[in-house]
Amino acid sequence: MKHLYKYILGTVLSLCPLFSGKAQMVTDANKSTGIDTTEVTVTDKSQTSDRNVMLNAANNTGPRDVNIGLPASVGGTTILENGLPVVYFFWPEMPTKAWRQDAVINRVSLYDLGQTAIRIGDVGFSVDTYDNLGTPEFMGRGTLQSNNYGLLRGDINLSGPISRNGWKYTVGAYASFDPGTFKPADITRYFADRAQVYKAGITKDYKYMGSSGSVSLLYKYVKVQGITSLYAPFIYKKDGKVGEIPGFKMGRDSYMERSGKLILQDAFTGQYVERDIIKDYGAASQAVDLIGDNTFYNGLKLNYVVRFRHSKVGHYLPIMTGVSPAGDNYTYTDGTPYTGENVQNVMVIASRRTPITSVMGTFELGKRSGRHDWLVGLNQWYYDIDKFVSETVSYAQEVKPNPRRLIDINNPNINQYGYVPGGFEYHNGWENKTALYFQDRWNISRMFDINYGMRLEYQAIRGDFQDRNLNLDNLNGPKTDIKKDWLNKSAMVSGVWKATGRFGLLGDATYNEQAGHLENYSVGEDPHIKKSQVIGGGFGLFYNHPWFSLVSKATIIQRDEYRTTVNFSNPANPAEVQRVITSYDIQTIGWTTDIMASLFKNFDLHFLVTWQAPKYKNYKGTVNFGDGVTSDYNFSDKIVTGVPKFLMEIDPSYTWKDLRVWASARYFSKQYFNKPNTLYMAGRWETFAGLSYRINKYLNANVTFVNLLNQTGANGSLPDADLIMTDEAANQKIGQIMSGTYIRPFTVEFSLNYNF
Repeated sequence: MKHLYKYILGTVLSLCPLFSGKAQMVTDANKSTGIDTTEVTVTDKSQTSDRNVMLNAANNTGPRDVNIGLPASVGGTTILENGLPVVYFFWPEMPTKAWRQDAVINRVSLYDLGQTAIRIGDVGFSVDTYDNLGTPEFMGRGTLQSNNYGLLRGDINLSGPISRNGWKYTVGAYASFDPGTFKPADITRYFADRAQVYKAGITKDYKYMGSSGSVSLLYKYVKVQGITSLYAPFIYKKDGKVGEIPGFKMGRDSYMERSGKLILQDAFTGQYVERDIIKDYGAASQAVDLIGDNTFYNGLKLNYVVRFRHSKVGHYLPIMTGVSPAGDNYTYTDGTPYTGENVQNVMVIASRRTPITSVMGTFELGKRSGRHDWLVGLNQWYYDIDKFVSETVSYAQEVKPNPRRLIDINNPNINQYGYVPGGFEYHNGWENKTALYFQDRWNISRMFDINYGMRLEYQAIRGDFQDRNLNLDNLNGPKTDIKKDWLNKSAMVSGVWKATGRFGLLGDATYNEQAGHLENYSVGEDPHIKKSQVIGGGFGLFYNHPWFSLVSKATIIQRDEYRTTVNFSNPANPAEVQRVITSYDIQTIGWTTDIMASLFKNFDLHFLVTWQAPKYKNYKGTVNFGDGVTSDYNFSDKIVTGVPKFLMEIDPSYTWKDLRVWASARYFSKQYFNKPNTLYMAGRWETFAGLSYRINKYLNANVTFVNLLNQTGANGSLPDADLIMTDEAANQKIGQIMSGTYIRPFTVEFSLNYNF
């Protein structure tokens, strides 16, 4: 059953609870293999999935969201580089602000739910990317990419020997200039993504007294600017369908306030300052990795990576809080009356560039001994953040392309610059994790393999936050100390039973404990963090035939003490938003069947179908708004927002000589976009197709078509809808204008891969 793990991973990617897997992997066609032996390769550290998850309908800088039954983490799948997470924690520094899949990366590994819990103490899938640290002969490779909207993106990697005694080098550069799919009025052209990545490394291979290995030093510099949260208005129709409003094309017209500027109250001085939404909220970082791979004379292996990293990270996060009637209350900033029917209420959370420093190290010692392949590992990770601050402001804008800001002349809270000042978010301090873990793959017999592991992690956080109830004017008030310690435990076991040469059973169980982070204190209240317990298990079967391979698996998982901050809009005044810390549980069951087939020569087909039922548990509370309105909510037993119950994916491909033609179609059933489940989006398709032609041994040309059906694809959740508790209230939204995120419009992408 050679390559069985590929099919298992394909299934688990769609079932793995608690995470929206963003495994960024660029691979060729899904391929099935004829199976006629009882040998099986179980997942290991070097495994890769040949599932292409880079086809992203939302954007072109990150990988797709693989629906797995529960709400996506803000940061997506944990991304590692050379064995360490590219960022200690995804907030306030998102992984794509510190990493890109550039030409220097030459290998990708995927950790499943159990391996992620044991080896890095996280929940969900994780993807590890390994850099080319040098080659014995000169080598060059890279990519040039563009699209019909004017994208300019390219990267290159050069590597080779320095001397004949084992010294090697590697250098690489990546640049991205993305104008998005629309042209804003007064905002920089490359607003969607402007990124630079530079890497340089040196390696020394050695042999000594029967042992061999290498030591490498790698430097990386990253600078990123851009806006990832893009919205558009739409008309909400009966049966969950959406339509474009007259005069506005979703994805082709800008809905960002046209000036590209904000006037905010400085959180420390109280003075008003003007900031550019692109230039003032970017990120820049530098990192140095020390990497060692050593094999001793007796087969014992010692591998390590130590990283020092420093960054400054900013965030501009607009939240469309609701569309409301304009009446006669609004004017433009120059005093001209606004005659439109509706206004868009916007809340902006803008965090200034925050210094972040981390020192992280992972050490692993292991060996293949008889029927065992074991390793013992140590994580020592330290993270320091220096006075993270978010400054919040609200305003109104017109509902049209390239909107201008509006002034509510009847709002007493508007300042002299035409904004409604909001509160501040702040946290400061350090975190440390020290973990010892063990993992073993035991080949009990030709019929049975088992993989198991354990992790014990001590986590400490120290710092301070400011209680927003004590001082709302600035951050000069008294601070409250943070002192928390946890002992987190994780365990996993998985097994494969090969009943025959073609058929077998598989199962797994995972237990994981997750504590909190400093960012939980940003809202300005003690979140009263409790450890979250994640318990899951799965059982399934596989069958391999010369024409196809099938894996079918059922899973169940639950997580308690799921803590997050929710933006609730006042039902009586959508412009007023309260950020509330919520705590709840989530439980889900799912069933996925994954088939990979080769029905005739040169033709491959991948088919995936998933059913899932993720539900909120113990999710209730009360929201108190400033105008005296009080709203109770109870979302228990409601389906998780943004997660469909049914998914289907069809991926055919055909290869003829040097030409490969492929397509990918994904169906998502209806998704609720408010927590009471009174509003939903109708089911939709996301479609892709492409051509790849090998010009010669040095050049490969590719064309990819995104959103072939050119669907509007509104999705996500809407903060102004979470307190629409009844179907009667929801029916009143039919025919009204709302706003939300959306998938990319029809796009044609071009790329040229070269090597020499």
